[in-house]
Amino acid sequence: MTTETKTESAVESVKRASNYLRGDLANDLTNENLSVTNDSEQLLKFHGIYAQDNRDVRRERTLAGQAVDYIFMIRVVVPGGRLSSEQWLALDDISSSIADGSIRLTTRQAVQFHGVVKGDLRDLARSLDRQFLSSFGGCGDVVRNVVTCPTLQLENGHGPLEGIAGQLRETFRSTSEAHWEIFVNGEKAVSREQFEERPFYGETYLPRKFKIAVAHPRDNCVDVFAQDVGLIPGEHRDVGVGFTLLVGGGLGRSYANADTFAHLAQPLTFVTYDETEEVIAAIIATYRDLGNRTDRKRARMKYLIADHGLAAFQEEVEQRLGRQLRAPLKVPRDFDADDHLGWRQLADGTWQVGVRVGAGRVKDVEGGATLRSALRHIATNHAVTFFITPQQDLIVSGVSEVDRDVIDALFQEHRVRLDGELGNVERHALACPALPTCSQALTEAERRLPELVAGLEDALQRRQLARRPLQLRMTGCPNGCARPAIAEIGVVGRTKSTYDLYLGGRTRGDRLASLYREKVTLEEIPDILGPLFDRWSAEGELDESFGDFVNRVGFS
Repeated sequence: MTTETKTESAVESVKRASNYLRGDLANDLTNENLSVTNDSEQLLKFHGIYAQDNRDVRRERTLAGQAVDYIFMIRVVVPGGRLSSEQWLALDDISSSIADGSIRLTTRQAVQFHGVVKGDLRDLARSLDRQFLSSFGGCGDVVRNVVTCPTLQLENGHGPLEGIAGQLRETFRSTSEAHWEIFVNGEKAVSREQFEERPFYGETYLPRKFKIAVAHPRDNCVDVFAQDVGLIPGEHRDVGVGFTLLVGGGLGRSYANADTFAHLAQPLTFVTYDETEEVIAAIIATYRDLGNRTDRKRARMKYLIADHGLAAFQEEVEQRLGRQLRAPLKVPRDFDADDHLGWRQLADGTWQVGVRVGAGRVKDVEGGATLRSALRHIATNHAVTFFITPQQDLIVSGVSEVDRDVIDALFQEHRVRLDGELGNVERHALACPALPTCSQALTEAERRLPELVAGLEDALQRRQLARRPLQLRMTGCPNGCARPAIAEIGVVGRTKSTYDLYLGGRTRGDRLASLYREKVTLEEIPDILGPLFDRWSAEGELDESFGDFVNRVGFS
């Protein structure tokens, strides 16, 4: 396997000259400018920070001759989505004192803060550090937040799986001291032990981001087929317990590059627990050496595998590993996806409750649900643990029998609806932030998700289909942050006011949706889907999902 030598992209040059992610960030953070330079923008991503502006006021400020309203998004790394009550309270404090008053939960079990100004970035980083949290590695060309099914941590009996998110995070995080020096301590700390950067990163790190997810043996809530590396726990008859390891997933595309596409991860090998990190390191090194560093639109590992084939990729991994890989196990047949909502009792007698968080935005709504206040009250008064789910929702775990009714009453007081009060589209709907903060967004997603959910639920209700689950995912651009490419209904921003409509994925996440209509308005979607809903009602088999039905009968 070889790659053609071309001139490296501008981002590669920035990384190479950055002195392991330092660049000129220290100066850029302290000068009087409200923004940072283009080079610093690229390096900030490695520190979990995106430079943005408030696009709602961009035009009016431009017409008035004013600079755009510069703001920053910070993504906090939370391996496996697990947070103590103390950590949750610290995040809540940051949301009101530094950010825009909300805490946003992501599909990768991380936390995002929006609307932060440059002068507050260091205070935010120090607040996180006091709670053993960090945004370092939340973005950038490194291994991102490691995602795991919450059940692996909530149920006893999973052994090494219970802490695997933190273990993999520690093994594959960058060891550069740049974040500590620039954002937390303000200077190089003599007392901190010094490390060389990971050999699989080198001085230019990876060609693009790298994502790892660990599924439950029977639950694919993490969308393991959408990852660069996916791990499915299993037991091999010859070597015992371990993982079927998948490679090459990724759902983002680019309208400007017809040679980009969504791709599902494929089984590569079976690894034991003890082999897992060594094999992943060899995979990362292969990607580092052979991934595309000239065109960032085609720099993800999925394109390396798609262009050269899985067999050639495996040979390269084996060469770096120094041995052959064994064959993978088959994917479990009963592999589905749990939404983790509602009350459930654990083996130790305590309870957990999964709470729906619309588009992952924890906030208080004037005249509506005050979810943020409810969660703050719980974190202050109850010894619980929080788990962010890959559906942008939140689990409150460790609730005693006596406190269950108290917390139920608290949610009712704060108008927080639990699973029994949710519509069957609402409970499965995901959306990315899109406008007004994301620079990549072509149109709305999060802010208009409730409108689309209401339209689809009304369309189902009129056909006596309201009791059937329906999976909806919506993004403001084709980067696919809410994973619409594998949804039963995927709505992807195309222009300022239109969307492309994809149908036919399924909840277990192992089938790509197909393009159904291009450039439709949001208001048109329920009526466009109406005839298919009619056919689903009349021709669908018993308990057949909408995605399975569409995939079976086609669009004609």
